[in-house]
Amino acid sequence: VAQIHEFYISGEITSPETYVEVFDIIRHAREQDTVKIYINSFGGDLFSAIQFMRVMADSEAYVVCSVEGACMSAATMIFLAADSVEITPHSSFMVHNYSSGAFGKGGEMYHQIQHERKWSEKLLKEVYEDFLTEDEIQHVLENKDLWMDVDEVVLRMEEREELRKEKDSRVA
Repeated sequence: VAQIHEFYISGEITSPETYVEVFDIIRHAREQDTVKIYINSFGGDLFSAIQFMRVMADSEAYVVCSVEGACMSAATMIFLAADSVEITPHSSFMVHNYSSGAFGKGGEMYHQIQHERKWSEKLLKEVYEDFLTEDEIQHVLENKDLWMDVDEVVLRMEEREELRKEKDSRVA
């Protein structure tokens, strides 16, 4: 019997241990199941978003993300990892560079910042590929926020789907 598993990402995305049970259910959902994630979040913990993306990719279930208000920062990464999406009218989207802090001795902070720059560039390029243009990704890396309304996101998602179909047909 197929099951529908529903989860809410409302408010701040907090640390990964908050979502252990959610991760386990998504990761082990069966092929005939549907996982539906409702998003209304300004973002939060980037590493929780990374783990969401991984468990969604690992899941055999059909994963749907439904935006019901805000989908910003780390929440956009979860949104883009879904098999399909739904967007409530008047929702708002925003993509920006990560936020972090460095502490320690001068050399340690310098190396941390160098690492995070390289790491974040690779992450942003992979997550937002076919959703943002290369110029937009570069603007985000230069700390420019990108704001989008529902119509713009729907158009980008349609174009993204077409690009992926073209890529898949070239591989087949």
